[in-house]
Amino acid sequence: MSAKKRRRHIPEKKTDRPKELKCSKCGKTVVHEEALIVKGTVYCSNVNCLPDLEMIRVKAEETLPSQAPADRSIRRLIVHSSLTIALCAVVLTMWVFREVAELRKENRILRTSRSALIEQIKTYNRESPTDVTPPLPPADTTPVPAAHAVSRLTRPLRKPTASVLPCTTVPYHFVNGSGDEKTVALTFDGGSLANVTPAILDTLAGHSVSATMFLTGHFIRRYPDITRRIVAEGHACGNHTFSHPHLTSYAMDRTNRTLPEMTASRLREEFRRAEDLFFTTTGLPFAPIWRAPYGEYNREICRWAREAGYLHIGWRQGRTWLLGLDSNDWIPDSTTPGFHTPMAFFDKVVHLARLQPDGINGGIILMHLGTQRRDPAMQVHTVLGMLIDTLRADGYRFVQIPEMVSASGIDLSAIRQEPSLP
Repeated sequence: MSAKKRRRHIPEKKTDRPKELKCSKCGKTVVHEEALIVKGTVYCSNVNCLPDLEMIRVKAEETLPSQAPADRSIRRLIVHSSLTIALCAVVLTMWVFREVAELRKENRILRTSRSALIEQIKTYNRESPTDVTPPLPPADTTPVPAAHAVSRLTRPLRKPTASVLPCTTVPYHFVNGSGDEKTVALTFDGGSLANVTPAILDTLAGHSVSATMFLTGHFIRRYPDITRRIVAEGHACGNHTFSHPHLTSYAMDRTNRTLPEMTASRLREEFRRAEDLFFTTTGLPFAPIWRAPYGEYNREICRWAREAGYLHIGWRQGRTWLLGLDSNDWIPDSTTPGFHTPMAFFDKVVHLARLQPDGINGGIILMHLGTQRRDPAMQVHTVLGMLIDTLRADGYRFVQIPEMVSASGIDLSAIRQEPSLP
């Protein structure tokens, strides 16, 4: 065998494909490389023999499996869902912006009306009263009646003893009673006007309802007979300070920082002068409750008041007027922002009272003993009797603030056993 290997011979692979074909139209013989074969049919390169390619395409598509209808439905569903979600997002965003705008508008309206009220009250307080008792002498020379010696505010200062209850037994602030009982408290602030007080007292007496009144020293001095009638008809009375001063900076910068000129001793003096005048007029002390003028208070002021013998009483407030129990009866007319008709107030309270599960259980309603509304039909106290009847029919019971506070587990008698301010 030769050392040089022979190259192995590999035979060509045979194919069954013929080298020559015949055109199916003209019968001309064509080589395989020049033939056009479409779906097994042979055509030559002659233009007249070429097949209709569009027809072939249509037939080819007919032979292909059609697209499943389910796929098209899914795509349509995805598109429609995306559009729906986008639309809902736009609507929700618009609703949120509208709610925020409405809330800001209402707050701006109430601030404007509140500023106007403050100026009006200042004007009334500067006027000389016509039916007044003689003014009290300065605090350091005011004679203290012997019978009034039991009053917390006129007792000599004393140091705490072991029997004195700690300050933690009484809260600083009370805005709502127990939610487990269907009780409601009607409260009325008496600042400088009493033009609708007789009508309010007549309505309360006619419906056998005892309310709670917060009176300023100016009110007591200006209307001593009305003050005595309030007490004679069994209504509870709380301190509303003597001169209705500003306590915080809310009117200036919308914050409740204690004003520099307002101190614990000055607040205590406001309480003392109002209570001394109330006792001189009625022979009784205030209940150990108070309400801040203009609704201006903070924790520091409430602590000072509690150390002076008073628990602050607020009212149920809401994010908007429709969610709270403020009557807004102090706003004079429909041209003033924040004005609401008596029926709007009535409908609001009744609607809140019928909400499940607790309604306005333990709710404190805020009204006033005077009004600047000249139209009698727009004075809120005109719906008071109807409101009392409706709430009673719904199972509510009207109570005074001291009773509501006690039912909430707070011992009001403890507040006047606490140590005095140094």
